[in-house]
Amino acid sequence: MQNKLHTLGIDEHHLFRTDKARNDIGSSTLEGLFATGAKRGVRMVLSNQLISKLDEQIFGNIGCRIITRLANPRDIWLIQQSMGLSPEQAKSITRLEKREILVSYGGSPTPFKVRVDELLFPPKLDETAMEKKAQDFLDEVTWNEDTGLESKPVEPNTMTGDVLRVFIRIAEKVETIDERSRSLKIDRATDVRSRKVLEAKAFIYEDKISLARLKFYEISVKGRQWIEQQKQKGLHIKIKHYKSGPAHEYLLEQAQKSIGALNSQFKFQRNSEIAREHDIQPDLVLIQPLGYRTIIEVICYNIDREARILTRERGIAGVDMVIAIVPDQHMKKALQRAVDRCQTRENNADLASLVILDAGKCLSPEFDWVSVFERP
Repeated sequence: MQNKLHTLGIDEHHLFRTDKARNDIGSSTLEGLFATGAKRGVRMVLSNQLISKLDEQIFGNIGCRIITRLANPRDIWLIQQSMGLSPEQAKSITRLEKREILVSYGGSPTPFKVRVDELLFPPKLDETAMEKKAQDFLDEVTWNEDTGLESKPVEPNTMTGDVLRVFIRIAEKVETIDERSRSLKIDRATDVRSRKVLEAKAFIYEDKISLARLKFYEISVKGRQWIEQQKQKGLHIKIKHYKSGPAHEYLLEQAQKSIGALNSQFKFQRNSEIAREHDIQPDLVLIQPLGYRTIIEVICYNIDREARILTRERGIAGVDMVIAIVPDQHMKKALQRAVDRCQTRENNADLASLVILDAGKCLSPEFDWVSVFERP
């Protein structure tokens, strides 16, 4: 039976050196690994900025050496002796440039220089999205003491019980998974399994706009047809209609709720006529007690088009502020750049103030909405 190969990488390997002051009789940890590891399928990769820190017994037993630029004379001398370099070649180690390395290995004992191509790494991982996917995975599986993780049962043909309750709730109200679970008094795992059934039946689909860690679902055409069929059987489900999708609607509702909590005299208009003569229909208009009017827009698509609309809204008489809420920080920066381009073209110094907020912050309970409306 062939042994599996394993590679053990150790950085700052000198920390594993034997303390000679202890008068140890046996070999050091690394010496033992080098002596017996290979026959058991263990390969070792050691790295250190100071080559002279490596035990002599190990240094003479290394099969491949990869050297970057060094400055320590003791290290350079050791490399020169072990790799058979001339004095001039040894000095070149101090002149190695970025991404240049000196290599020698058993199959090619003559050292040679290599210039490594620059690696282009992907953008920074979205930790929030990773956490959300991990949570959904844990909700979809269960632990079996004998076999480990197993998928929880899903019954695609089921349209009763919790599956039906989740479906009705998605149809009638826009809310997060946790909010829906609390309303229906079910755990998150039950909600996840119910949504899997509904997705398998193509009754719902996920909104492609995600706000922070939140994701939302909408009833599909097939799901709407099923609801119409159920009316003949006495089951009436009211479908909530969105202006621009559930994520957009949820963010608008949360903004209205949070701002309205600041002052009971605040009034909101969903179908305000304030901009109708400009052929604009704002998502929300806030009317404050002193007559101040604030337009609130939720923007998820068409950055350039929305930037032009924001600029026109800022120029409407009677509007003192425009608030734009976007899904994330990346879109916030993109919208700000687009607005700057529009404002330069308009060259209007009388525009109302503009505040751009990303959902990740303004959805937080700790967000200070008062500071948004503070006036000089």
